[in-house]
Amino acid sequence: SLCPCLTRTKLDKFSSIFIVSNQFYVYHIALMPYFIEFLIDNWFIVIPLIFSLFALYLLDRISKAINLEPHKGVVLINKKNALVIDIRSQKEFDEGKISQARHVGPDLEVCKKEIAKADGKPVILVCQNGTNSSRMASDLKKEEISVFVLKGGINNWVSEKLPLVN
Repeated sequence: SLCPCLTRTKLDKFSSIFIVSNQFYVYHIALMPYFIEFLIDNWFIVIPLIFSLFALYLLDRISKAINLEPHKGVVLINKKNALVIDIRSQKEFDEGKISQARHVGPDLEVCKKEIAKADGKPVILVCQNGTNSSRMASDLKKEEISVFVLKGGINNWVSEKLPLVN
């Protein structure tokens, strides 16, 4: 009645569970003992992995900024009248900007003044590739200021074929 490849001794050896369902035999081999044995044998890999995952979790929790996909940014701009703050250089800003974006450059104090004028509206930080705006968002987090960051910056905005104005 058992499959020839899975004899009762093999099932017992692997601490398996034998389940009968609708006249079909389903075999489940419990691999948990092997997984635990792997973890114990490779502790020097597992411990750094656990610490690394914990560190990534903490880094994600530290940042109060929410990465925003470009299409969600458009919705936020149109529906909630979000304030778009562009922190790129003046030259990059002049080459093309998101409509109604305010240019403040990479200065944190000027950025905080613009955010103070937002009157509770959502704020979206924009840079060329998302890195500088994420860094500024982390600095703003220290001031208890919550902002959105355009994921991928202007580069991602353009790759999504969304318009820029000069």
